[in-house]
Amino acid sequence: MNQMRRPKPSGFTLIEVMIAIGIMTVGSLGILAMHQAVSNANRAAHEMNTALAITERWLERIERDSLSWTEQGLVTSSLSGTNYLSPLTTTTTATDWFTPAVTTDNESYAFDFFGRDTDQKDDIKYCTNLKLSWLRQGSSARVDIRTFWYRAGHMLGSPKHGKWVSGPDFRGAECDAATADGWDLAEAPNIDTVFTSTVVTWLRRVTP
Repeated sequence: MNQMRRPKPSGFTLIEVMIAIGIMTVGSLGILAMHQAVSNANRAAHEMNTALAITERWLERIERDSLSWTEQGLVTSSLSGTNYLSPLTTTTTATDWFTPAVTTDNESYAFDFFGRDTDQKDDIKYCTNLKLSWLRQGSSARVDIRTFWYRAGHMLGSPKHGKWVSGPDFRGAECDAATADGWDLAEAPNIDTVFTSTVVTWLRRVTP
């Protein structure tokens, strides 16, 4: 007499379900990690583009300022008409890095997250410094411009540069403090820096 076989129950065993969950978890973690990496890269690219725009803006300001340099010489009067080049009158070689003295209401050496000029301490994210050096004393000079900021992700609770002012994050940075010797911005692990240079000369004006 033949015995009837019971039909095999349909569905998945507990082991099969656990294996499937494990595979999905590993895949999800990979997707999340990729998303985080892309987000960080986008944020870093935004910061770099903003810093480049700020540096380019200061390059234009320096070139505009050089149009007021209308006399050769090392005496103060030869650069008295300039705003940002006047520190050249105090040296026959080069200045140290310094925070430019801003004389207009719509220009600043400090910028917010969006790259807008600001004089509000709590909004500062980017700082700009200048360094001036004579190429030919009294007639042509090199201007170095640097813009620096905390790298993406280094905000509240993250390690900060040892010579940054004390504060909870990058906001509230005092750009003046960065002009001191020993900052080593190029070697600071949490700070990015953009450099550029230009050459300016005095503008000869012909009297009609």
